[in-house]
Amino acid sequence: MNRLVDRTIEEFLRMTYGDDLVRVLADELALQEGLPRDDLQGCGRQALALVAAQMAKSQAEMFEDVGAWLTRLEPIRRLLRFSGRDFRDFLLGLEELPGRAHLVLPLLAVPELTITRLTGAIVITVRAEDPDWQPVLIGLVRGMADDYGALCLIDADGPDIRVEIWEERFAEGRNFRLSSELSVQGGRA
Repeated sequence: MNRLVDRTIEEFLRMTYGDDLVRVLADELALQEGLPRDDLQGCGRQALALVAAQMAKSQAEMFEDVGAWLTRLEPIRRLLRFSGRDFRDFLLGLEELPGRAHLVLPLLAVPELTITRLTGAIVITVRAEDPDWQPVLIGLVRGMADDYGALCLIDADGPDIRVEIWEERFAEGRNFRLSSELSVQGGRA
């Protein structure tokens, strides 16, 4: 499963920063590791750390960008949109995310999530041994807020992600339909 994570990071870097950067990173990591390489196989996190240093970002910020990027991939976006008719429903349904991910990728260890409703906020508690999961989830929540058109404040505090929804329909969200429309010809679908 680490190969899938590395490949995801490689695709994020390729689509965000270009093929040339990925080639340079692969060459640099090959020199550091003493192995011939033509991709970032086994070195996704190290590559992300190198890019973070070049961009003057923390590694957590880079993982947050990965989470937001995932929401722009149409198959993942569609799966996430099935979690709720609006952003609040989406957040409240996040407890089901590890189970749904397990159905598609049984070896991916998505952390357990607990959702708590507070006055004016929804708190997502991330129970993960790997600290990189929290920023990925923050990016995912940020990307889905944009997708739904919600205005919110997202804040991390320890294992918790606090989301204050200020306005559910701040902007026009991206179009989403559960199924594609059928064309009707001669009164038949």
